[in-house]
Amino acid sequence: MTAERDGAQQESNVADALTAIKAKPIELSQDDTLEGAAAAIFSGALEHFLANVPILQSLSAPESVHQMRVALRRLRAAIGLLRPAVTGPALETAAKRAKALAAVLGAARDWDVFGLALSGGPREAIGDDPSFHALTDALETLREQAYRAAHEAVSSDETARFVDDLRLAIARRDWEAAPEMRAPGSASDFAVHALTDLRKRLLKKSKGLATLSADERHRVRIALKKARYGAEFFESLFDDRKDSRAYLHALGEMQDQLGLFNDMEVANGLLDQIDAQTPEAARASNFIRGWFAHAARQGVAHAESSEKRLKKLAPFWT
Repeated sequence: MTAERDGAQQESNVADALTAIKAKPIELSQDDTLEGAAAAIFSGALEHFLANVPILQSLSAPESVHQMRVALRRLRAAIGLLRPAVTGPALETAAKRAKALAAVLGAARDWDVFGLALSGGPREAIGDDPSFHALTDALETLREQAYRAAHEAVSSDETARFVDDLRLAIARRDWEAAPEMRAPGSASDFAVHALTDLRKRLLKKSKGLATLSADERHRVRIALKKARYGAEFFESLFDDRKDSRAYLHALGEMQDQLGLFNDMEVANGLLDQIDAQTPEAARASNFIRGWFAHAARQGVAHAESSEKRLKKLAPFWT
């Protein structure tokens, strides 16, 4: 049964990769107003989210859940980044709704990530142990519950209102914008200052990265995401795409590395849930906690190299 299950999972992963839809690049021009750029960025995030909804509804594809979460994070990051110049109740409501929806999707995504983490080293190390089978059975039950909640949330009237209200706000430009942000070229001017500020915050938060606590590392990861999303939003305004690609690639790699730390922290919470309802999984649970703790200690060297790399990373917008 295990071999059949693994084979089915591999087929599912292939189908998932083929169907989930990633964000499309934001195409801006040098003479764009910031208000026009804002409309394009908000629209891009909304369409990214909507493109993956039918995939979740028809296939329950894990990657579609991930892409919807990314879309909602990009939307919230854009609203926050642009808030000094473009703001209003409609955008703040959209940000709150996006956060609530992302939390439900995040619960499903956490079980997917945890399951993938177990399918490699831990499965091979613990072998054919009854406690591991009890753990994975409990994991699948909890994952199915999280996916039912995700389906209900995405199909809910609240999500329909979120989509309709945001789409209308973008069409009507239902926000307050500083007069200078309606001037040609204001998007480029804003981008230079905004990306510089995001980089400064990231450098400050990541100082001494290898010695930071789990909460502090999480804040660095959030700063990395904001810096990366900001660079993606405004990349097309600057000529040197080679430098911008290198910058984004480096931030993405560092984000992924910090994501491993975060996944281990999340895994402990998921194991607490499994332990509470499945005492038979205790032996495997304790083993996996130790496995992840060892892996986290090994990640210190990566954190040190990431901090050095970040300091050397030249901005592409200057």
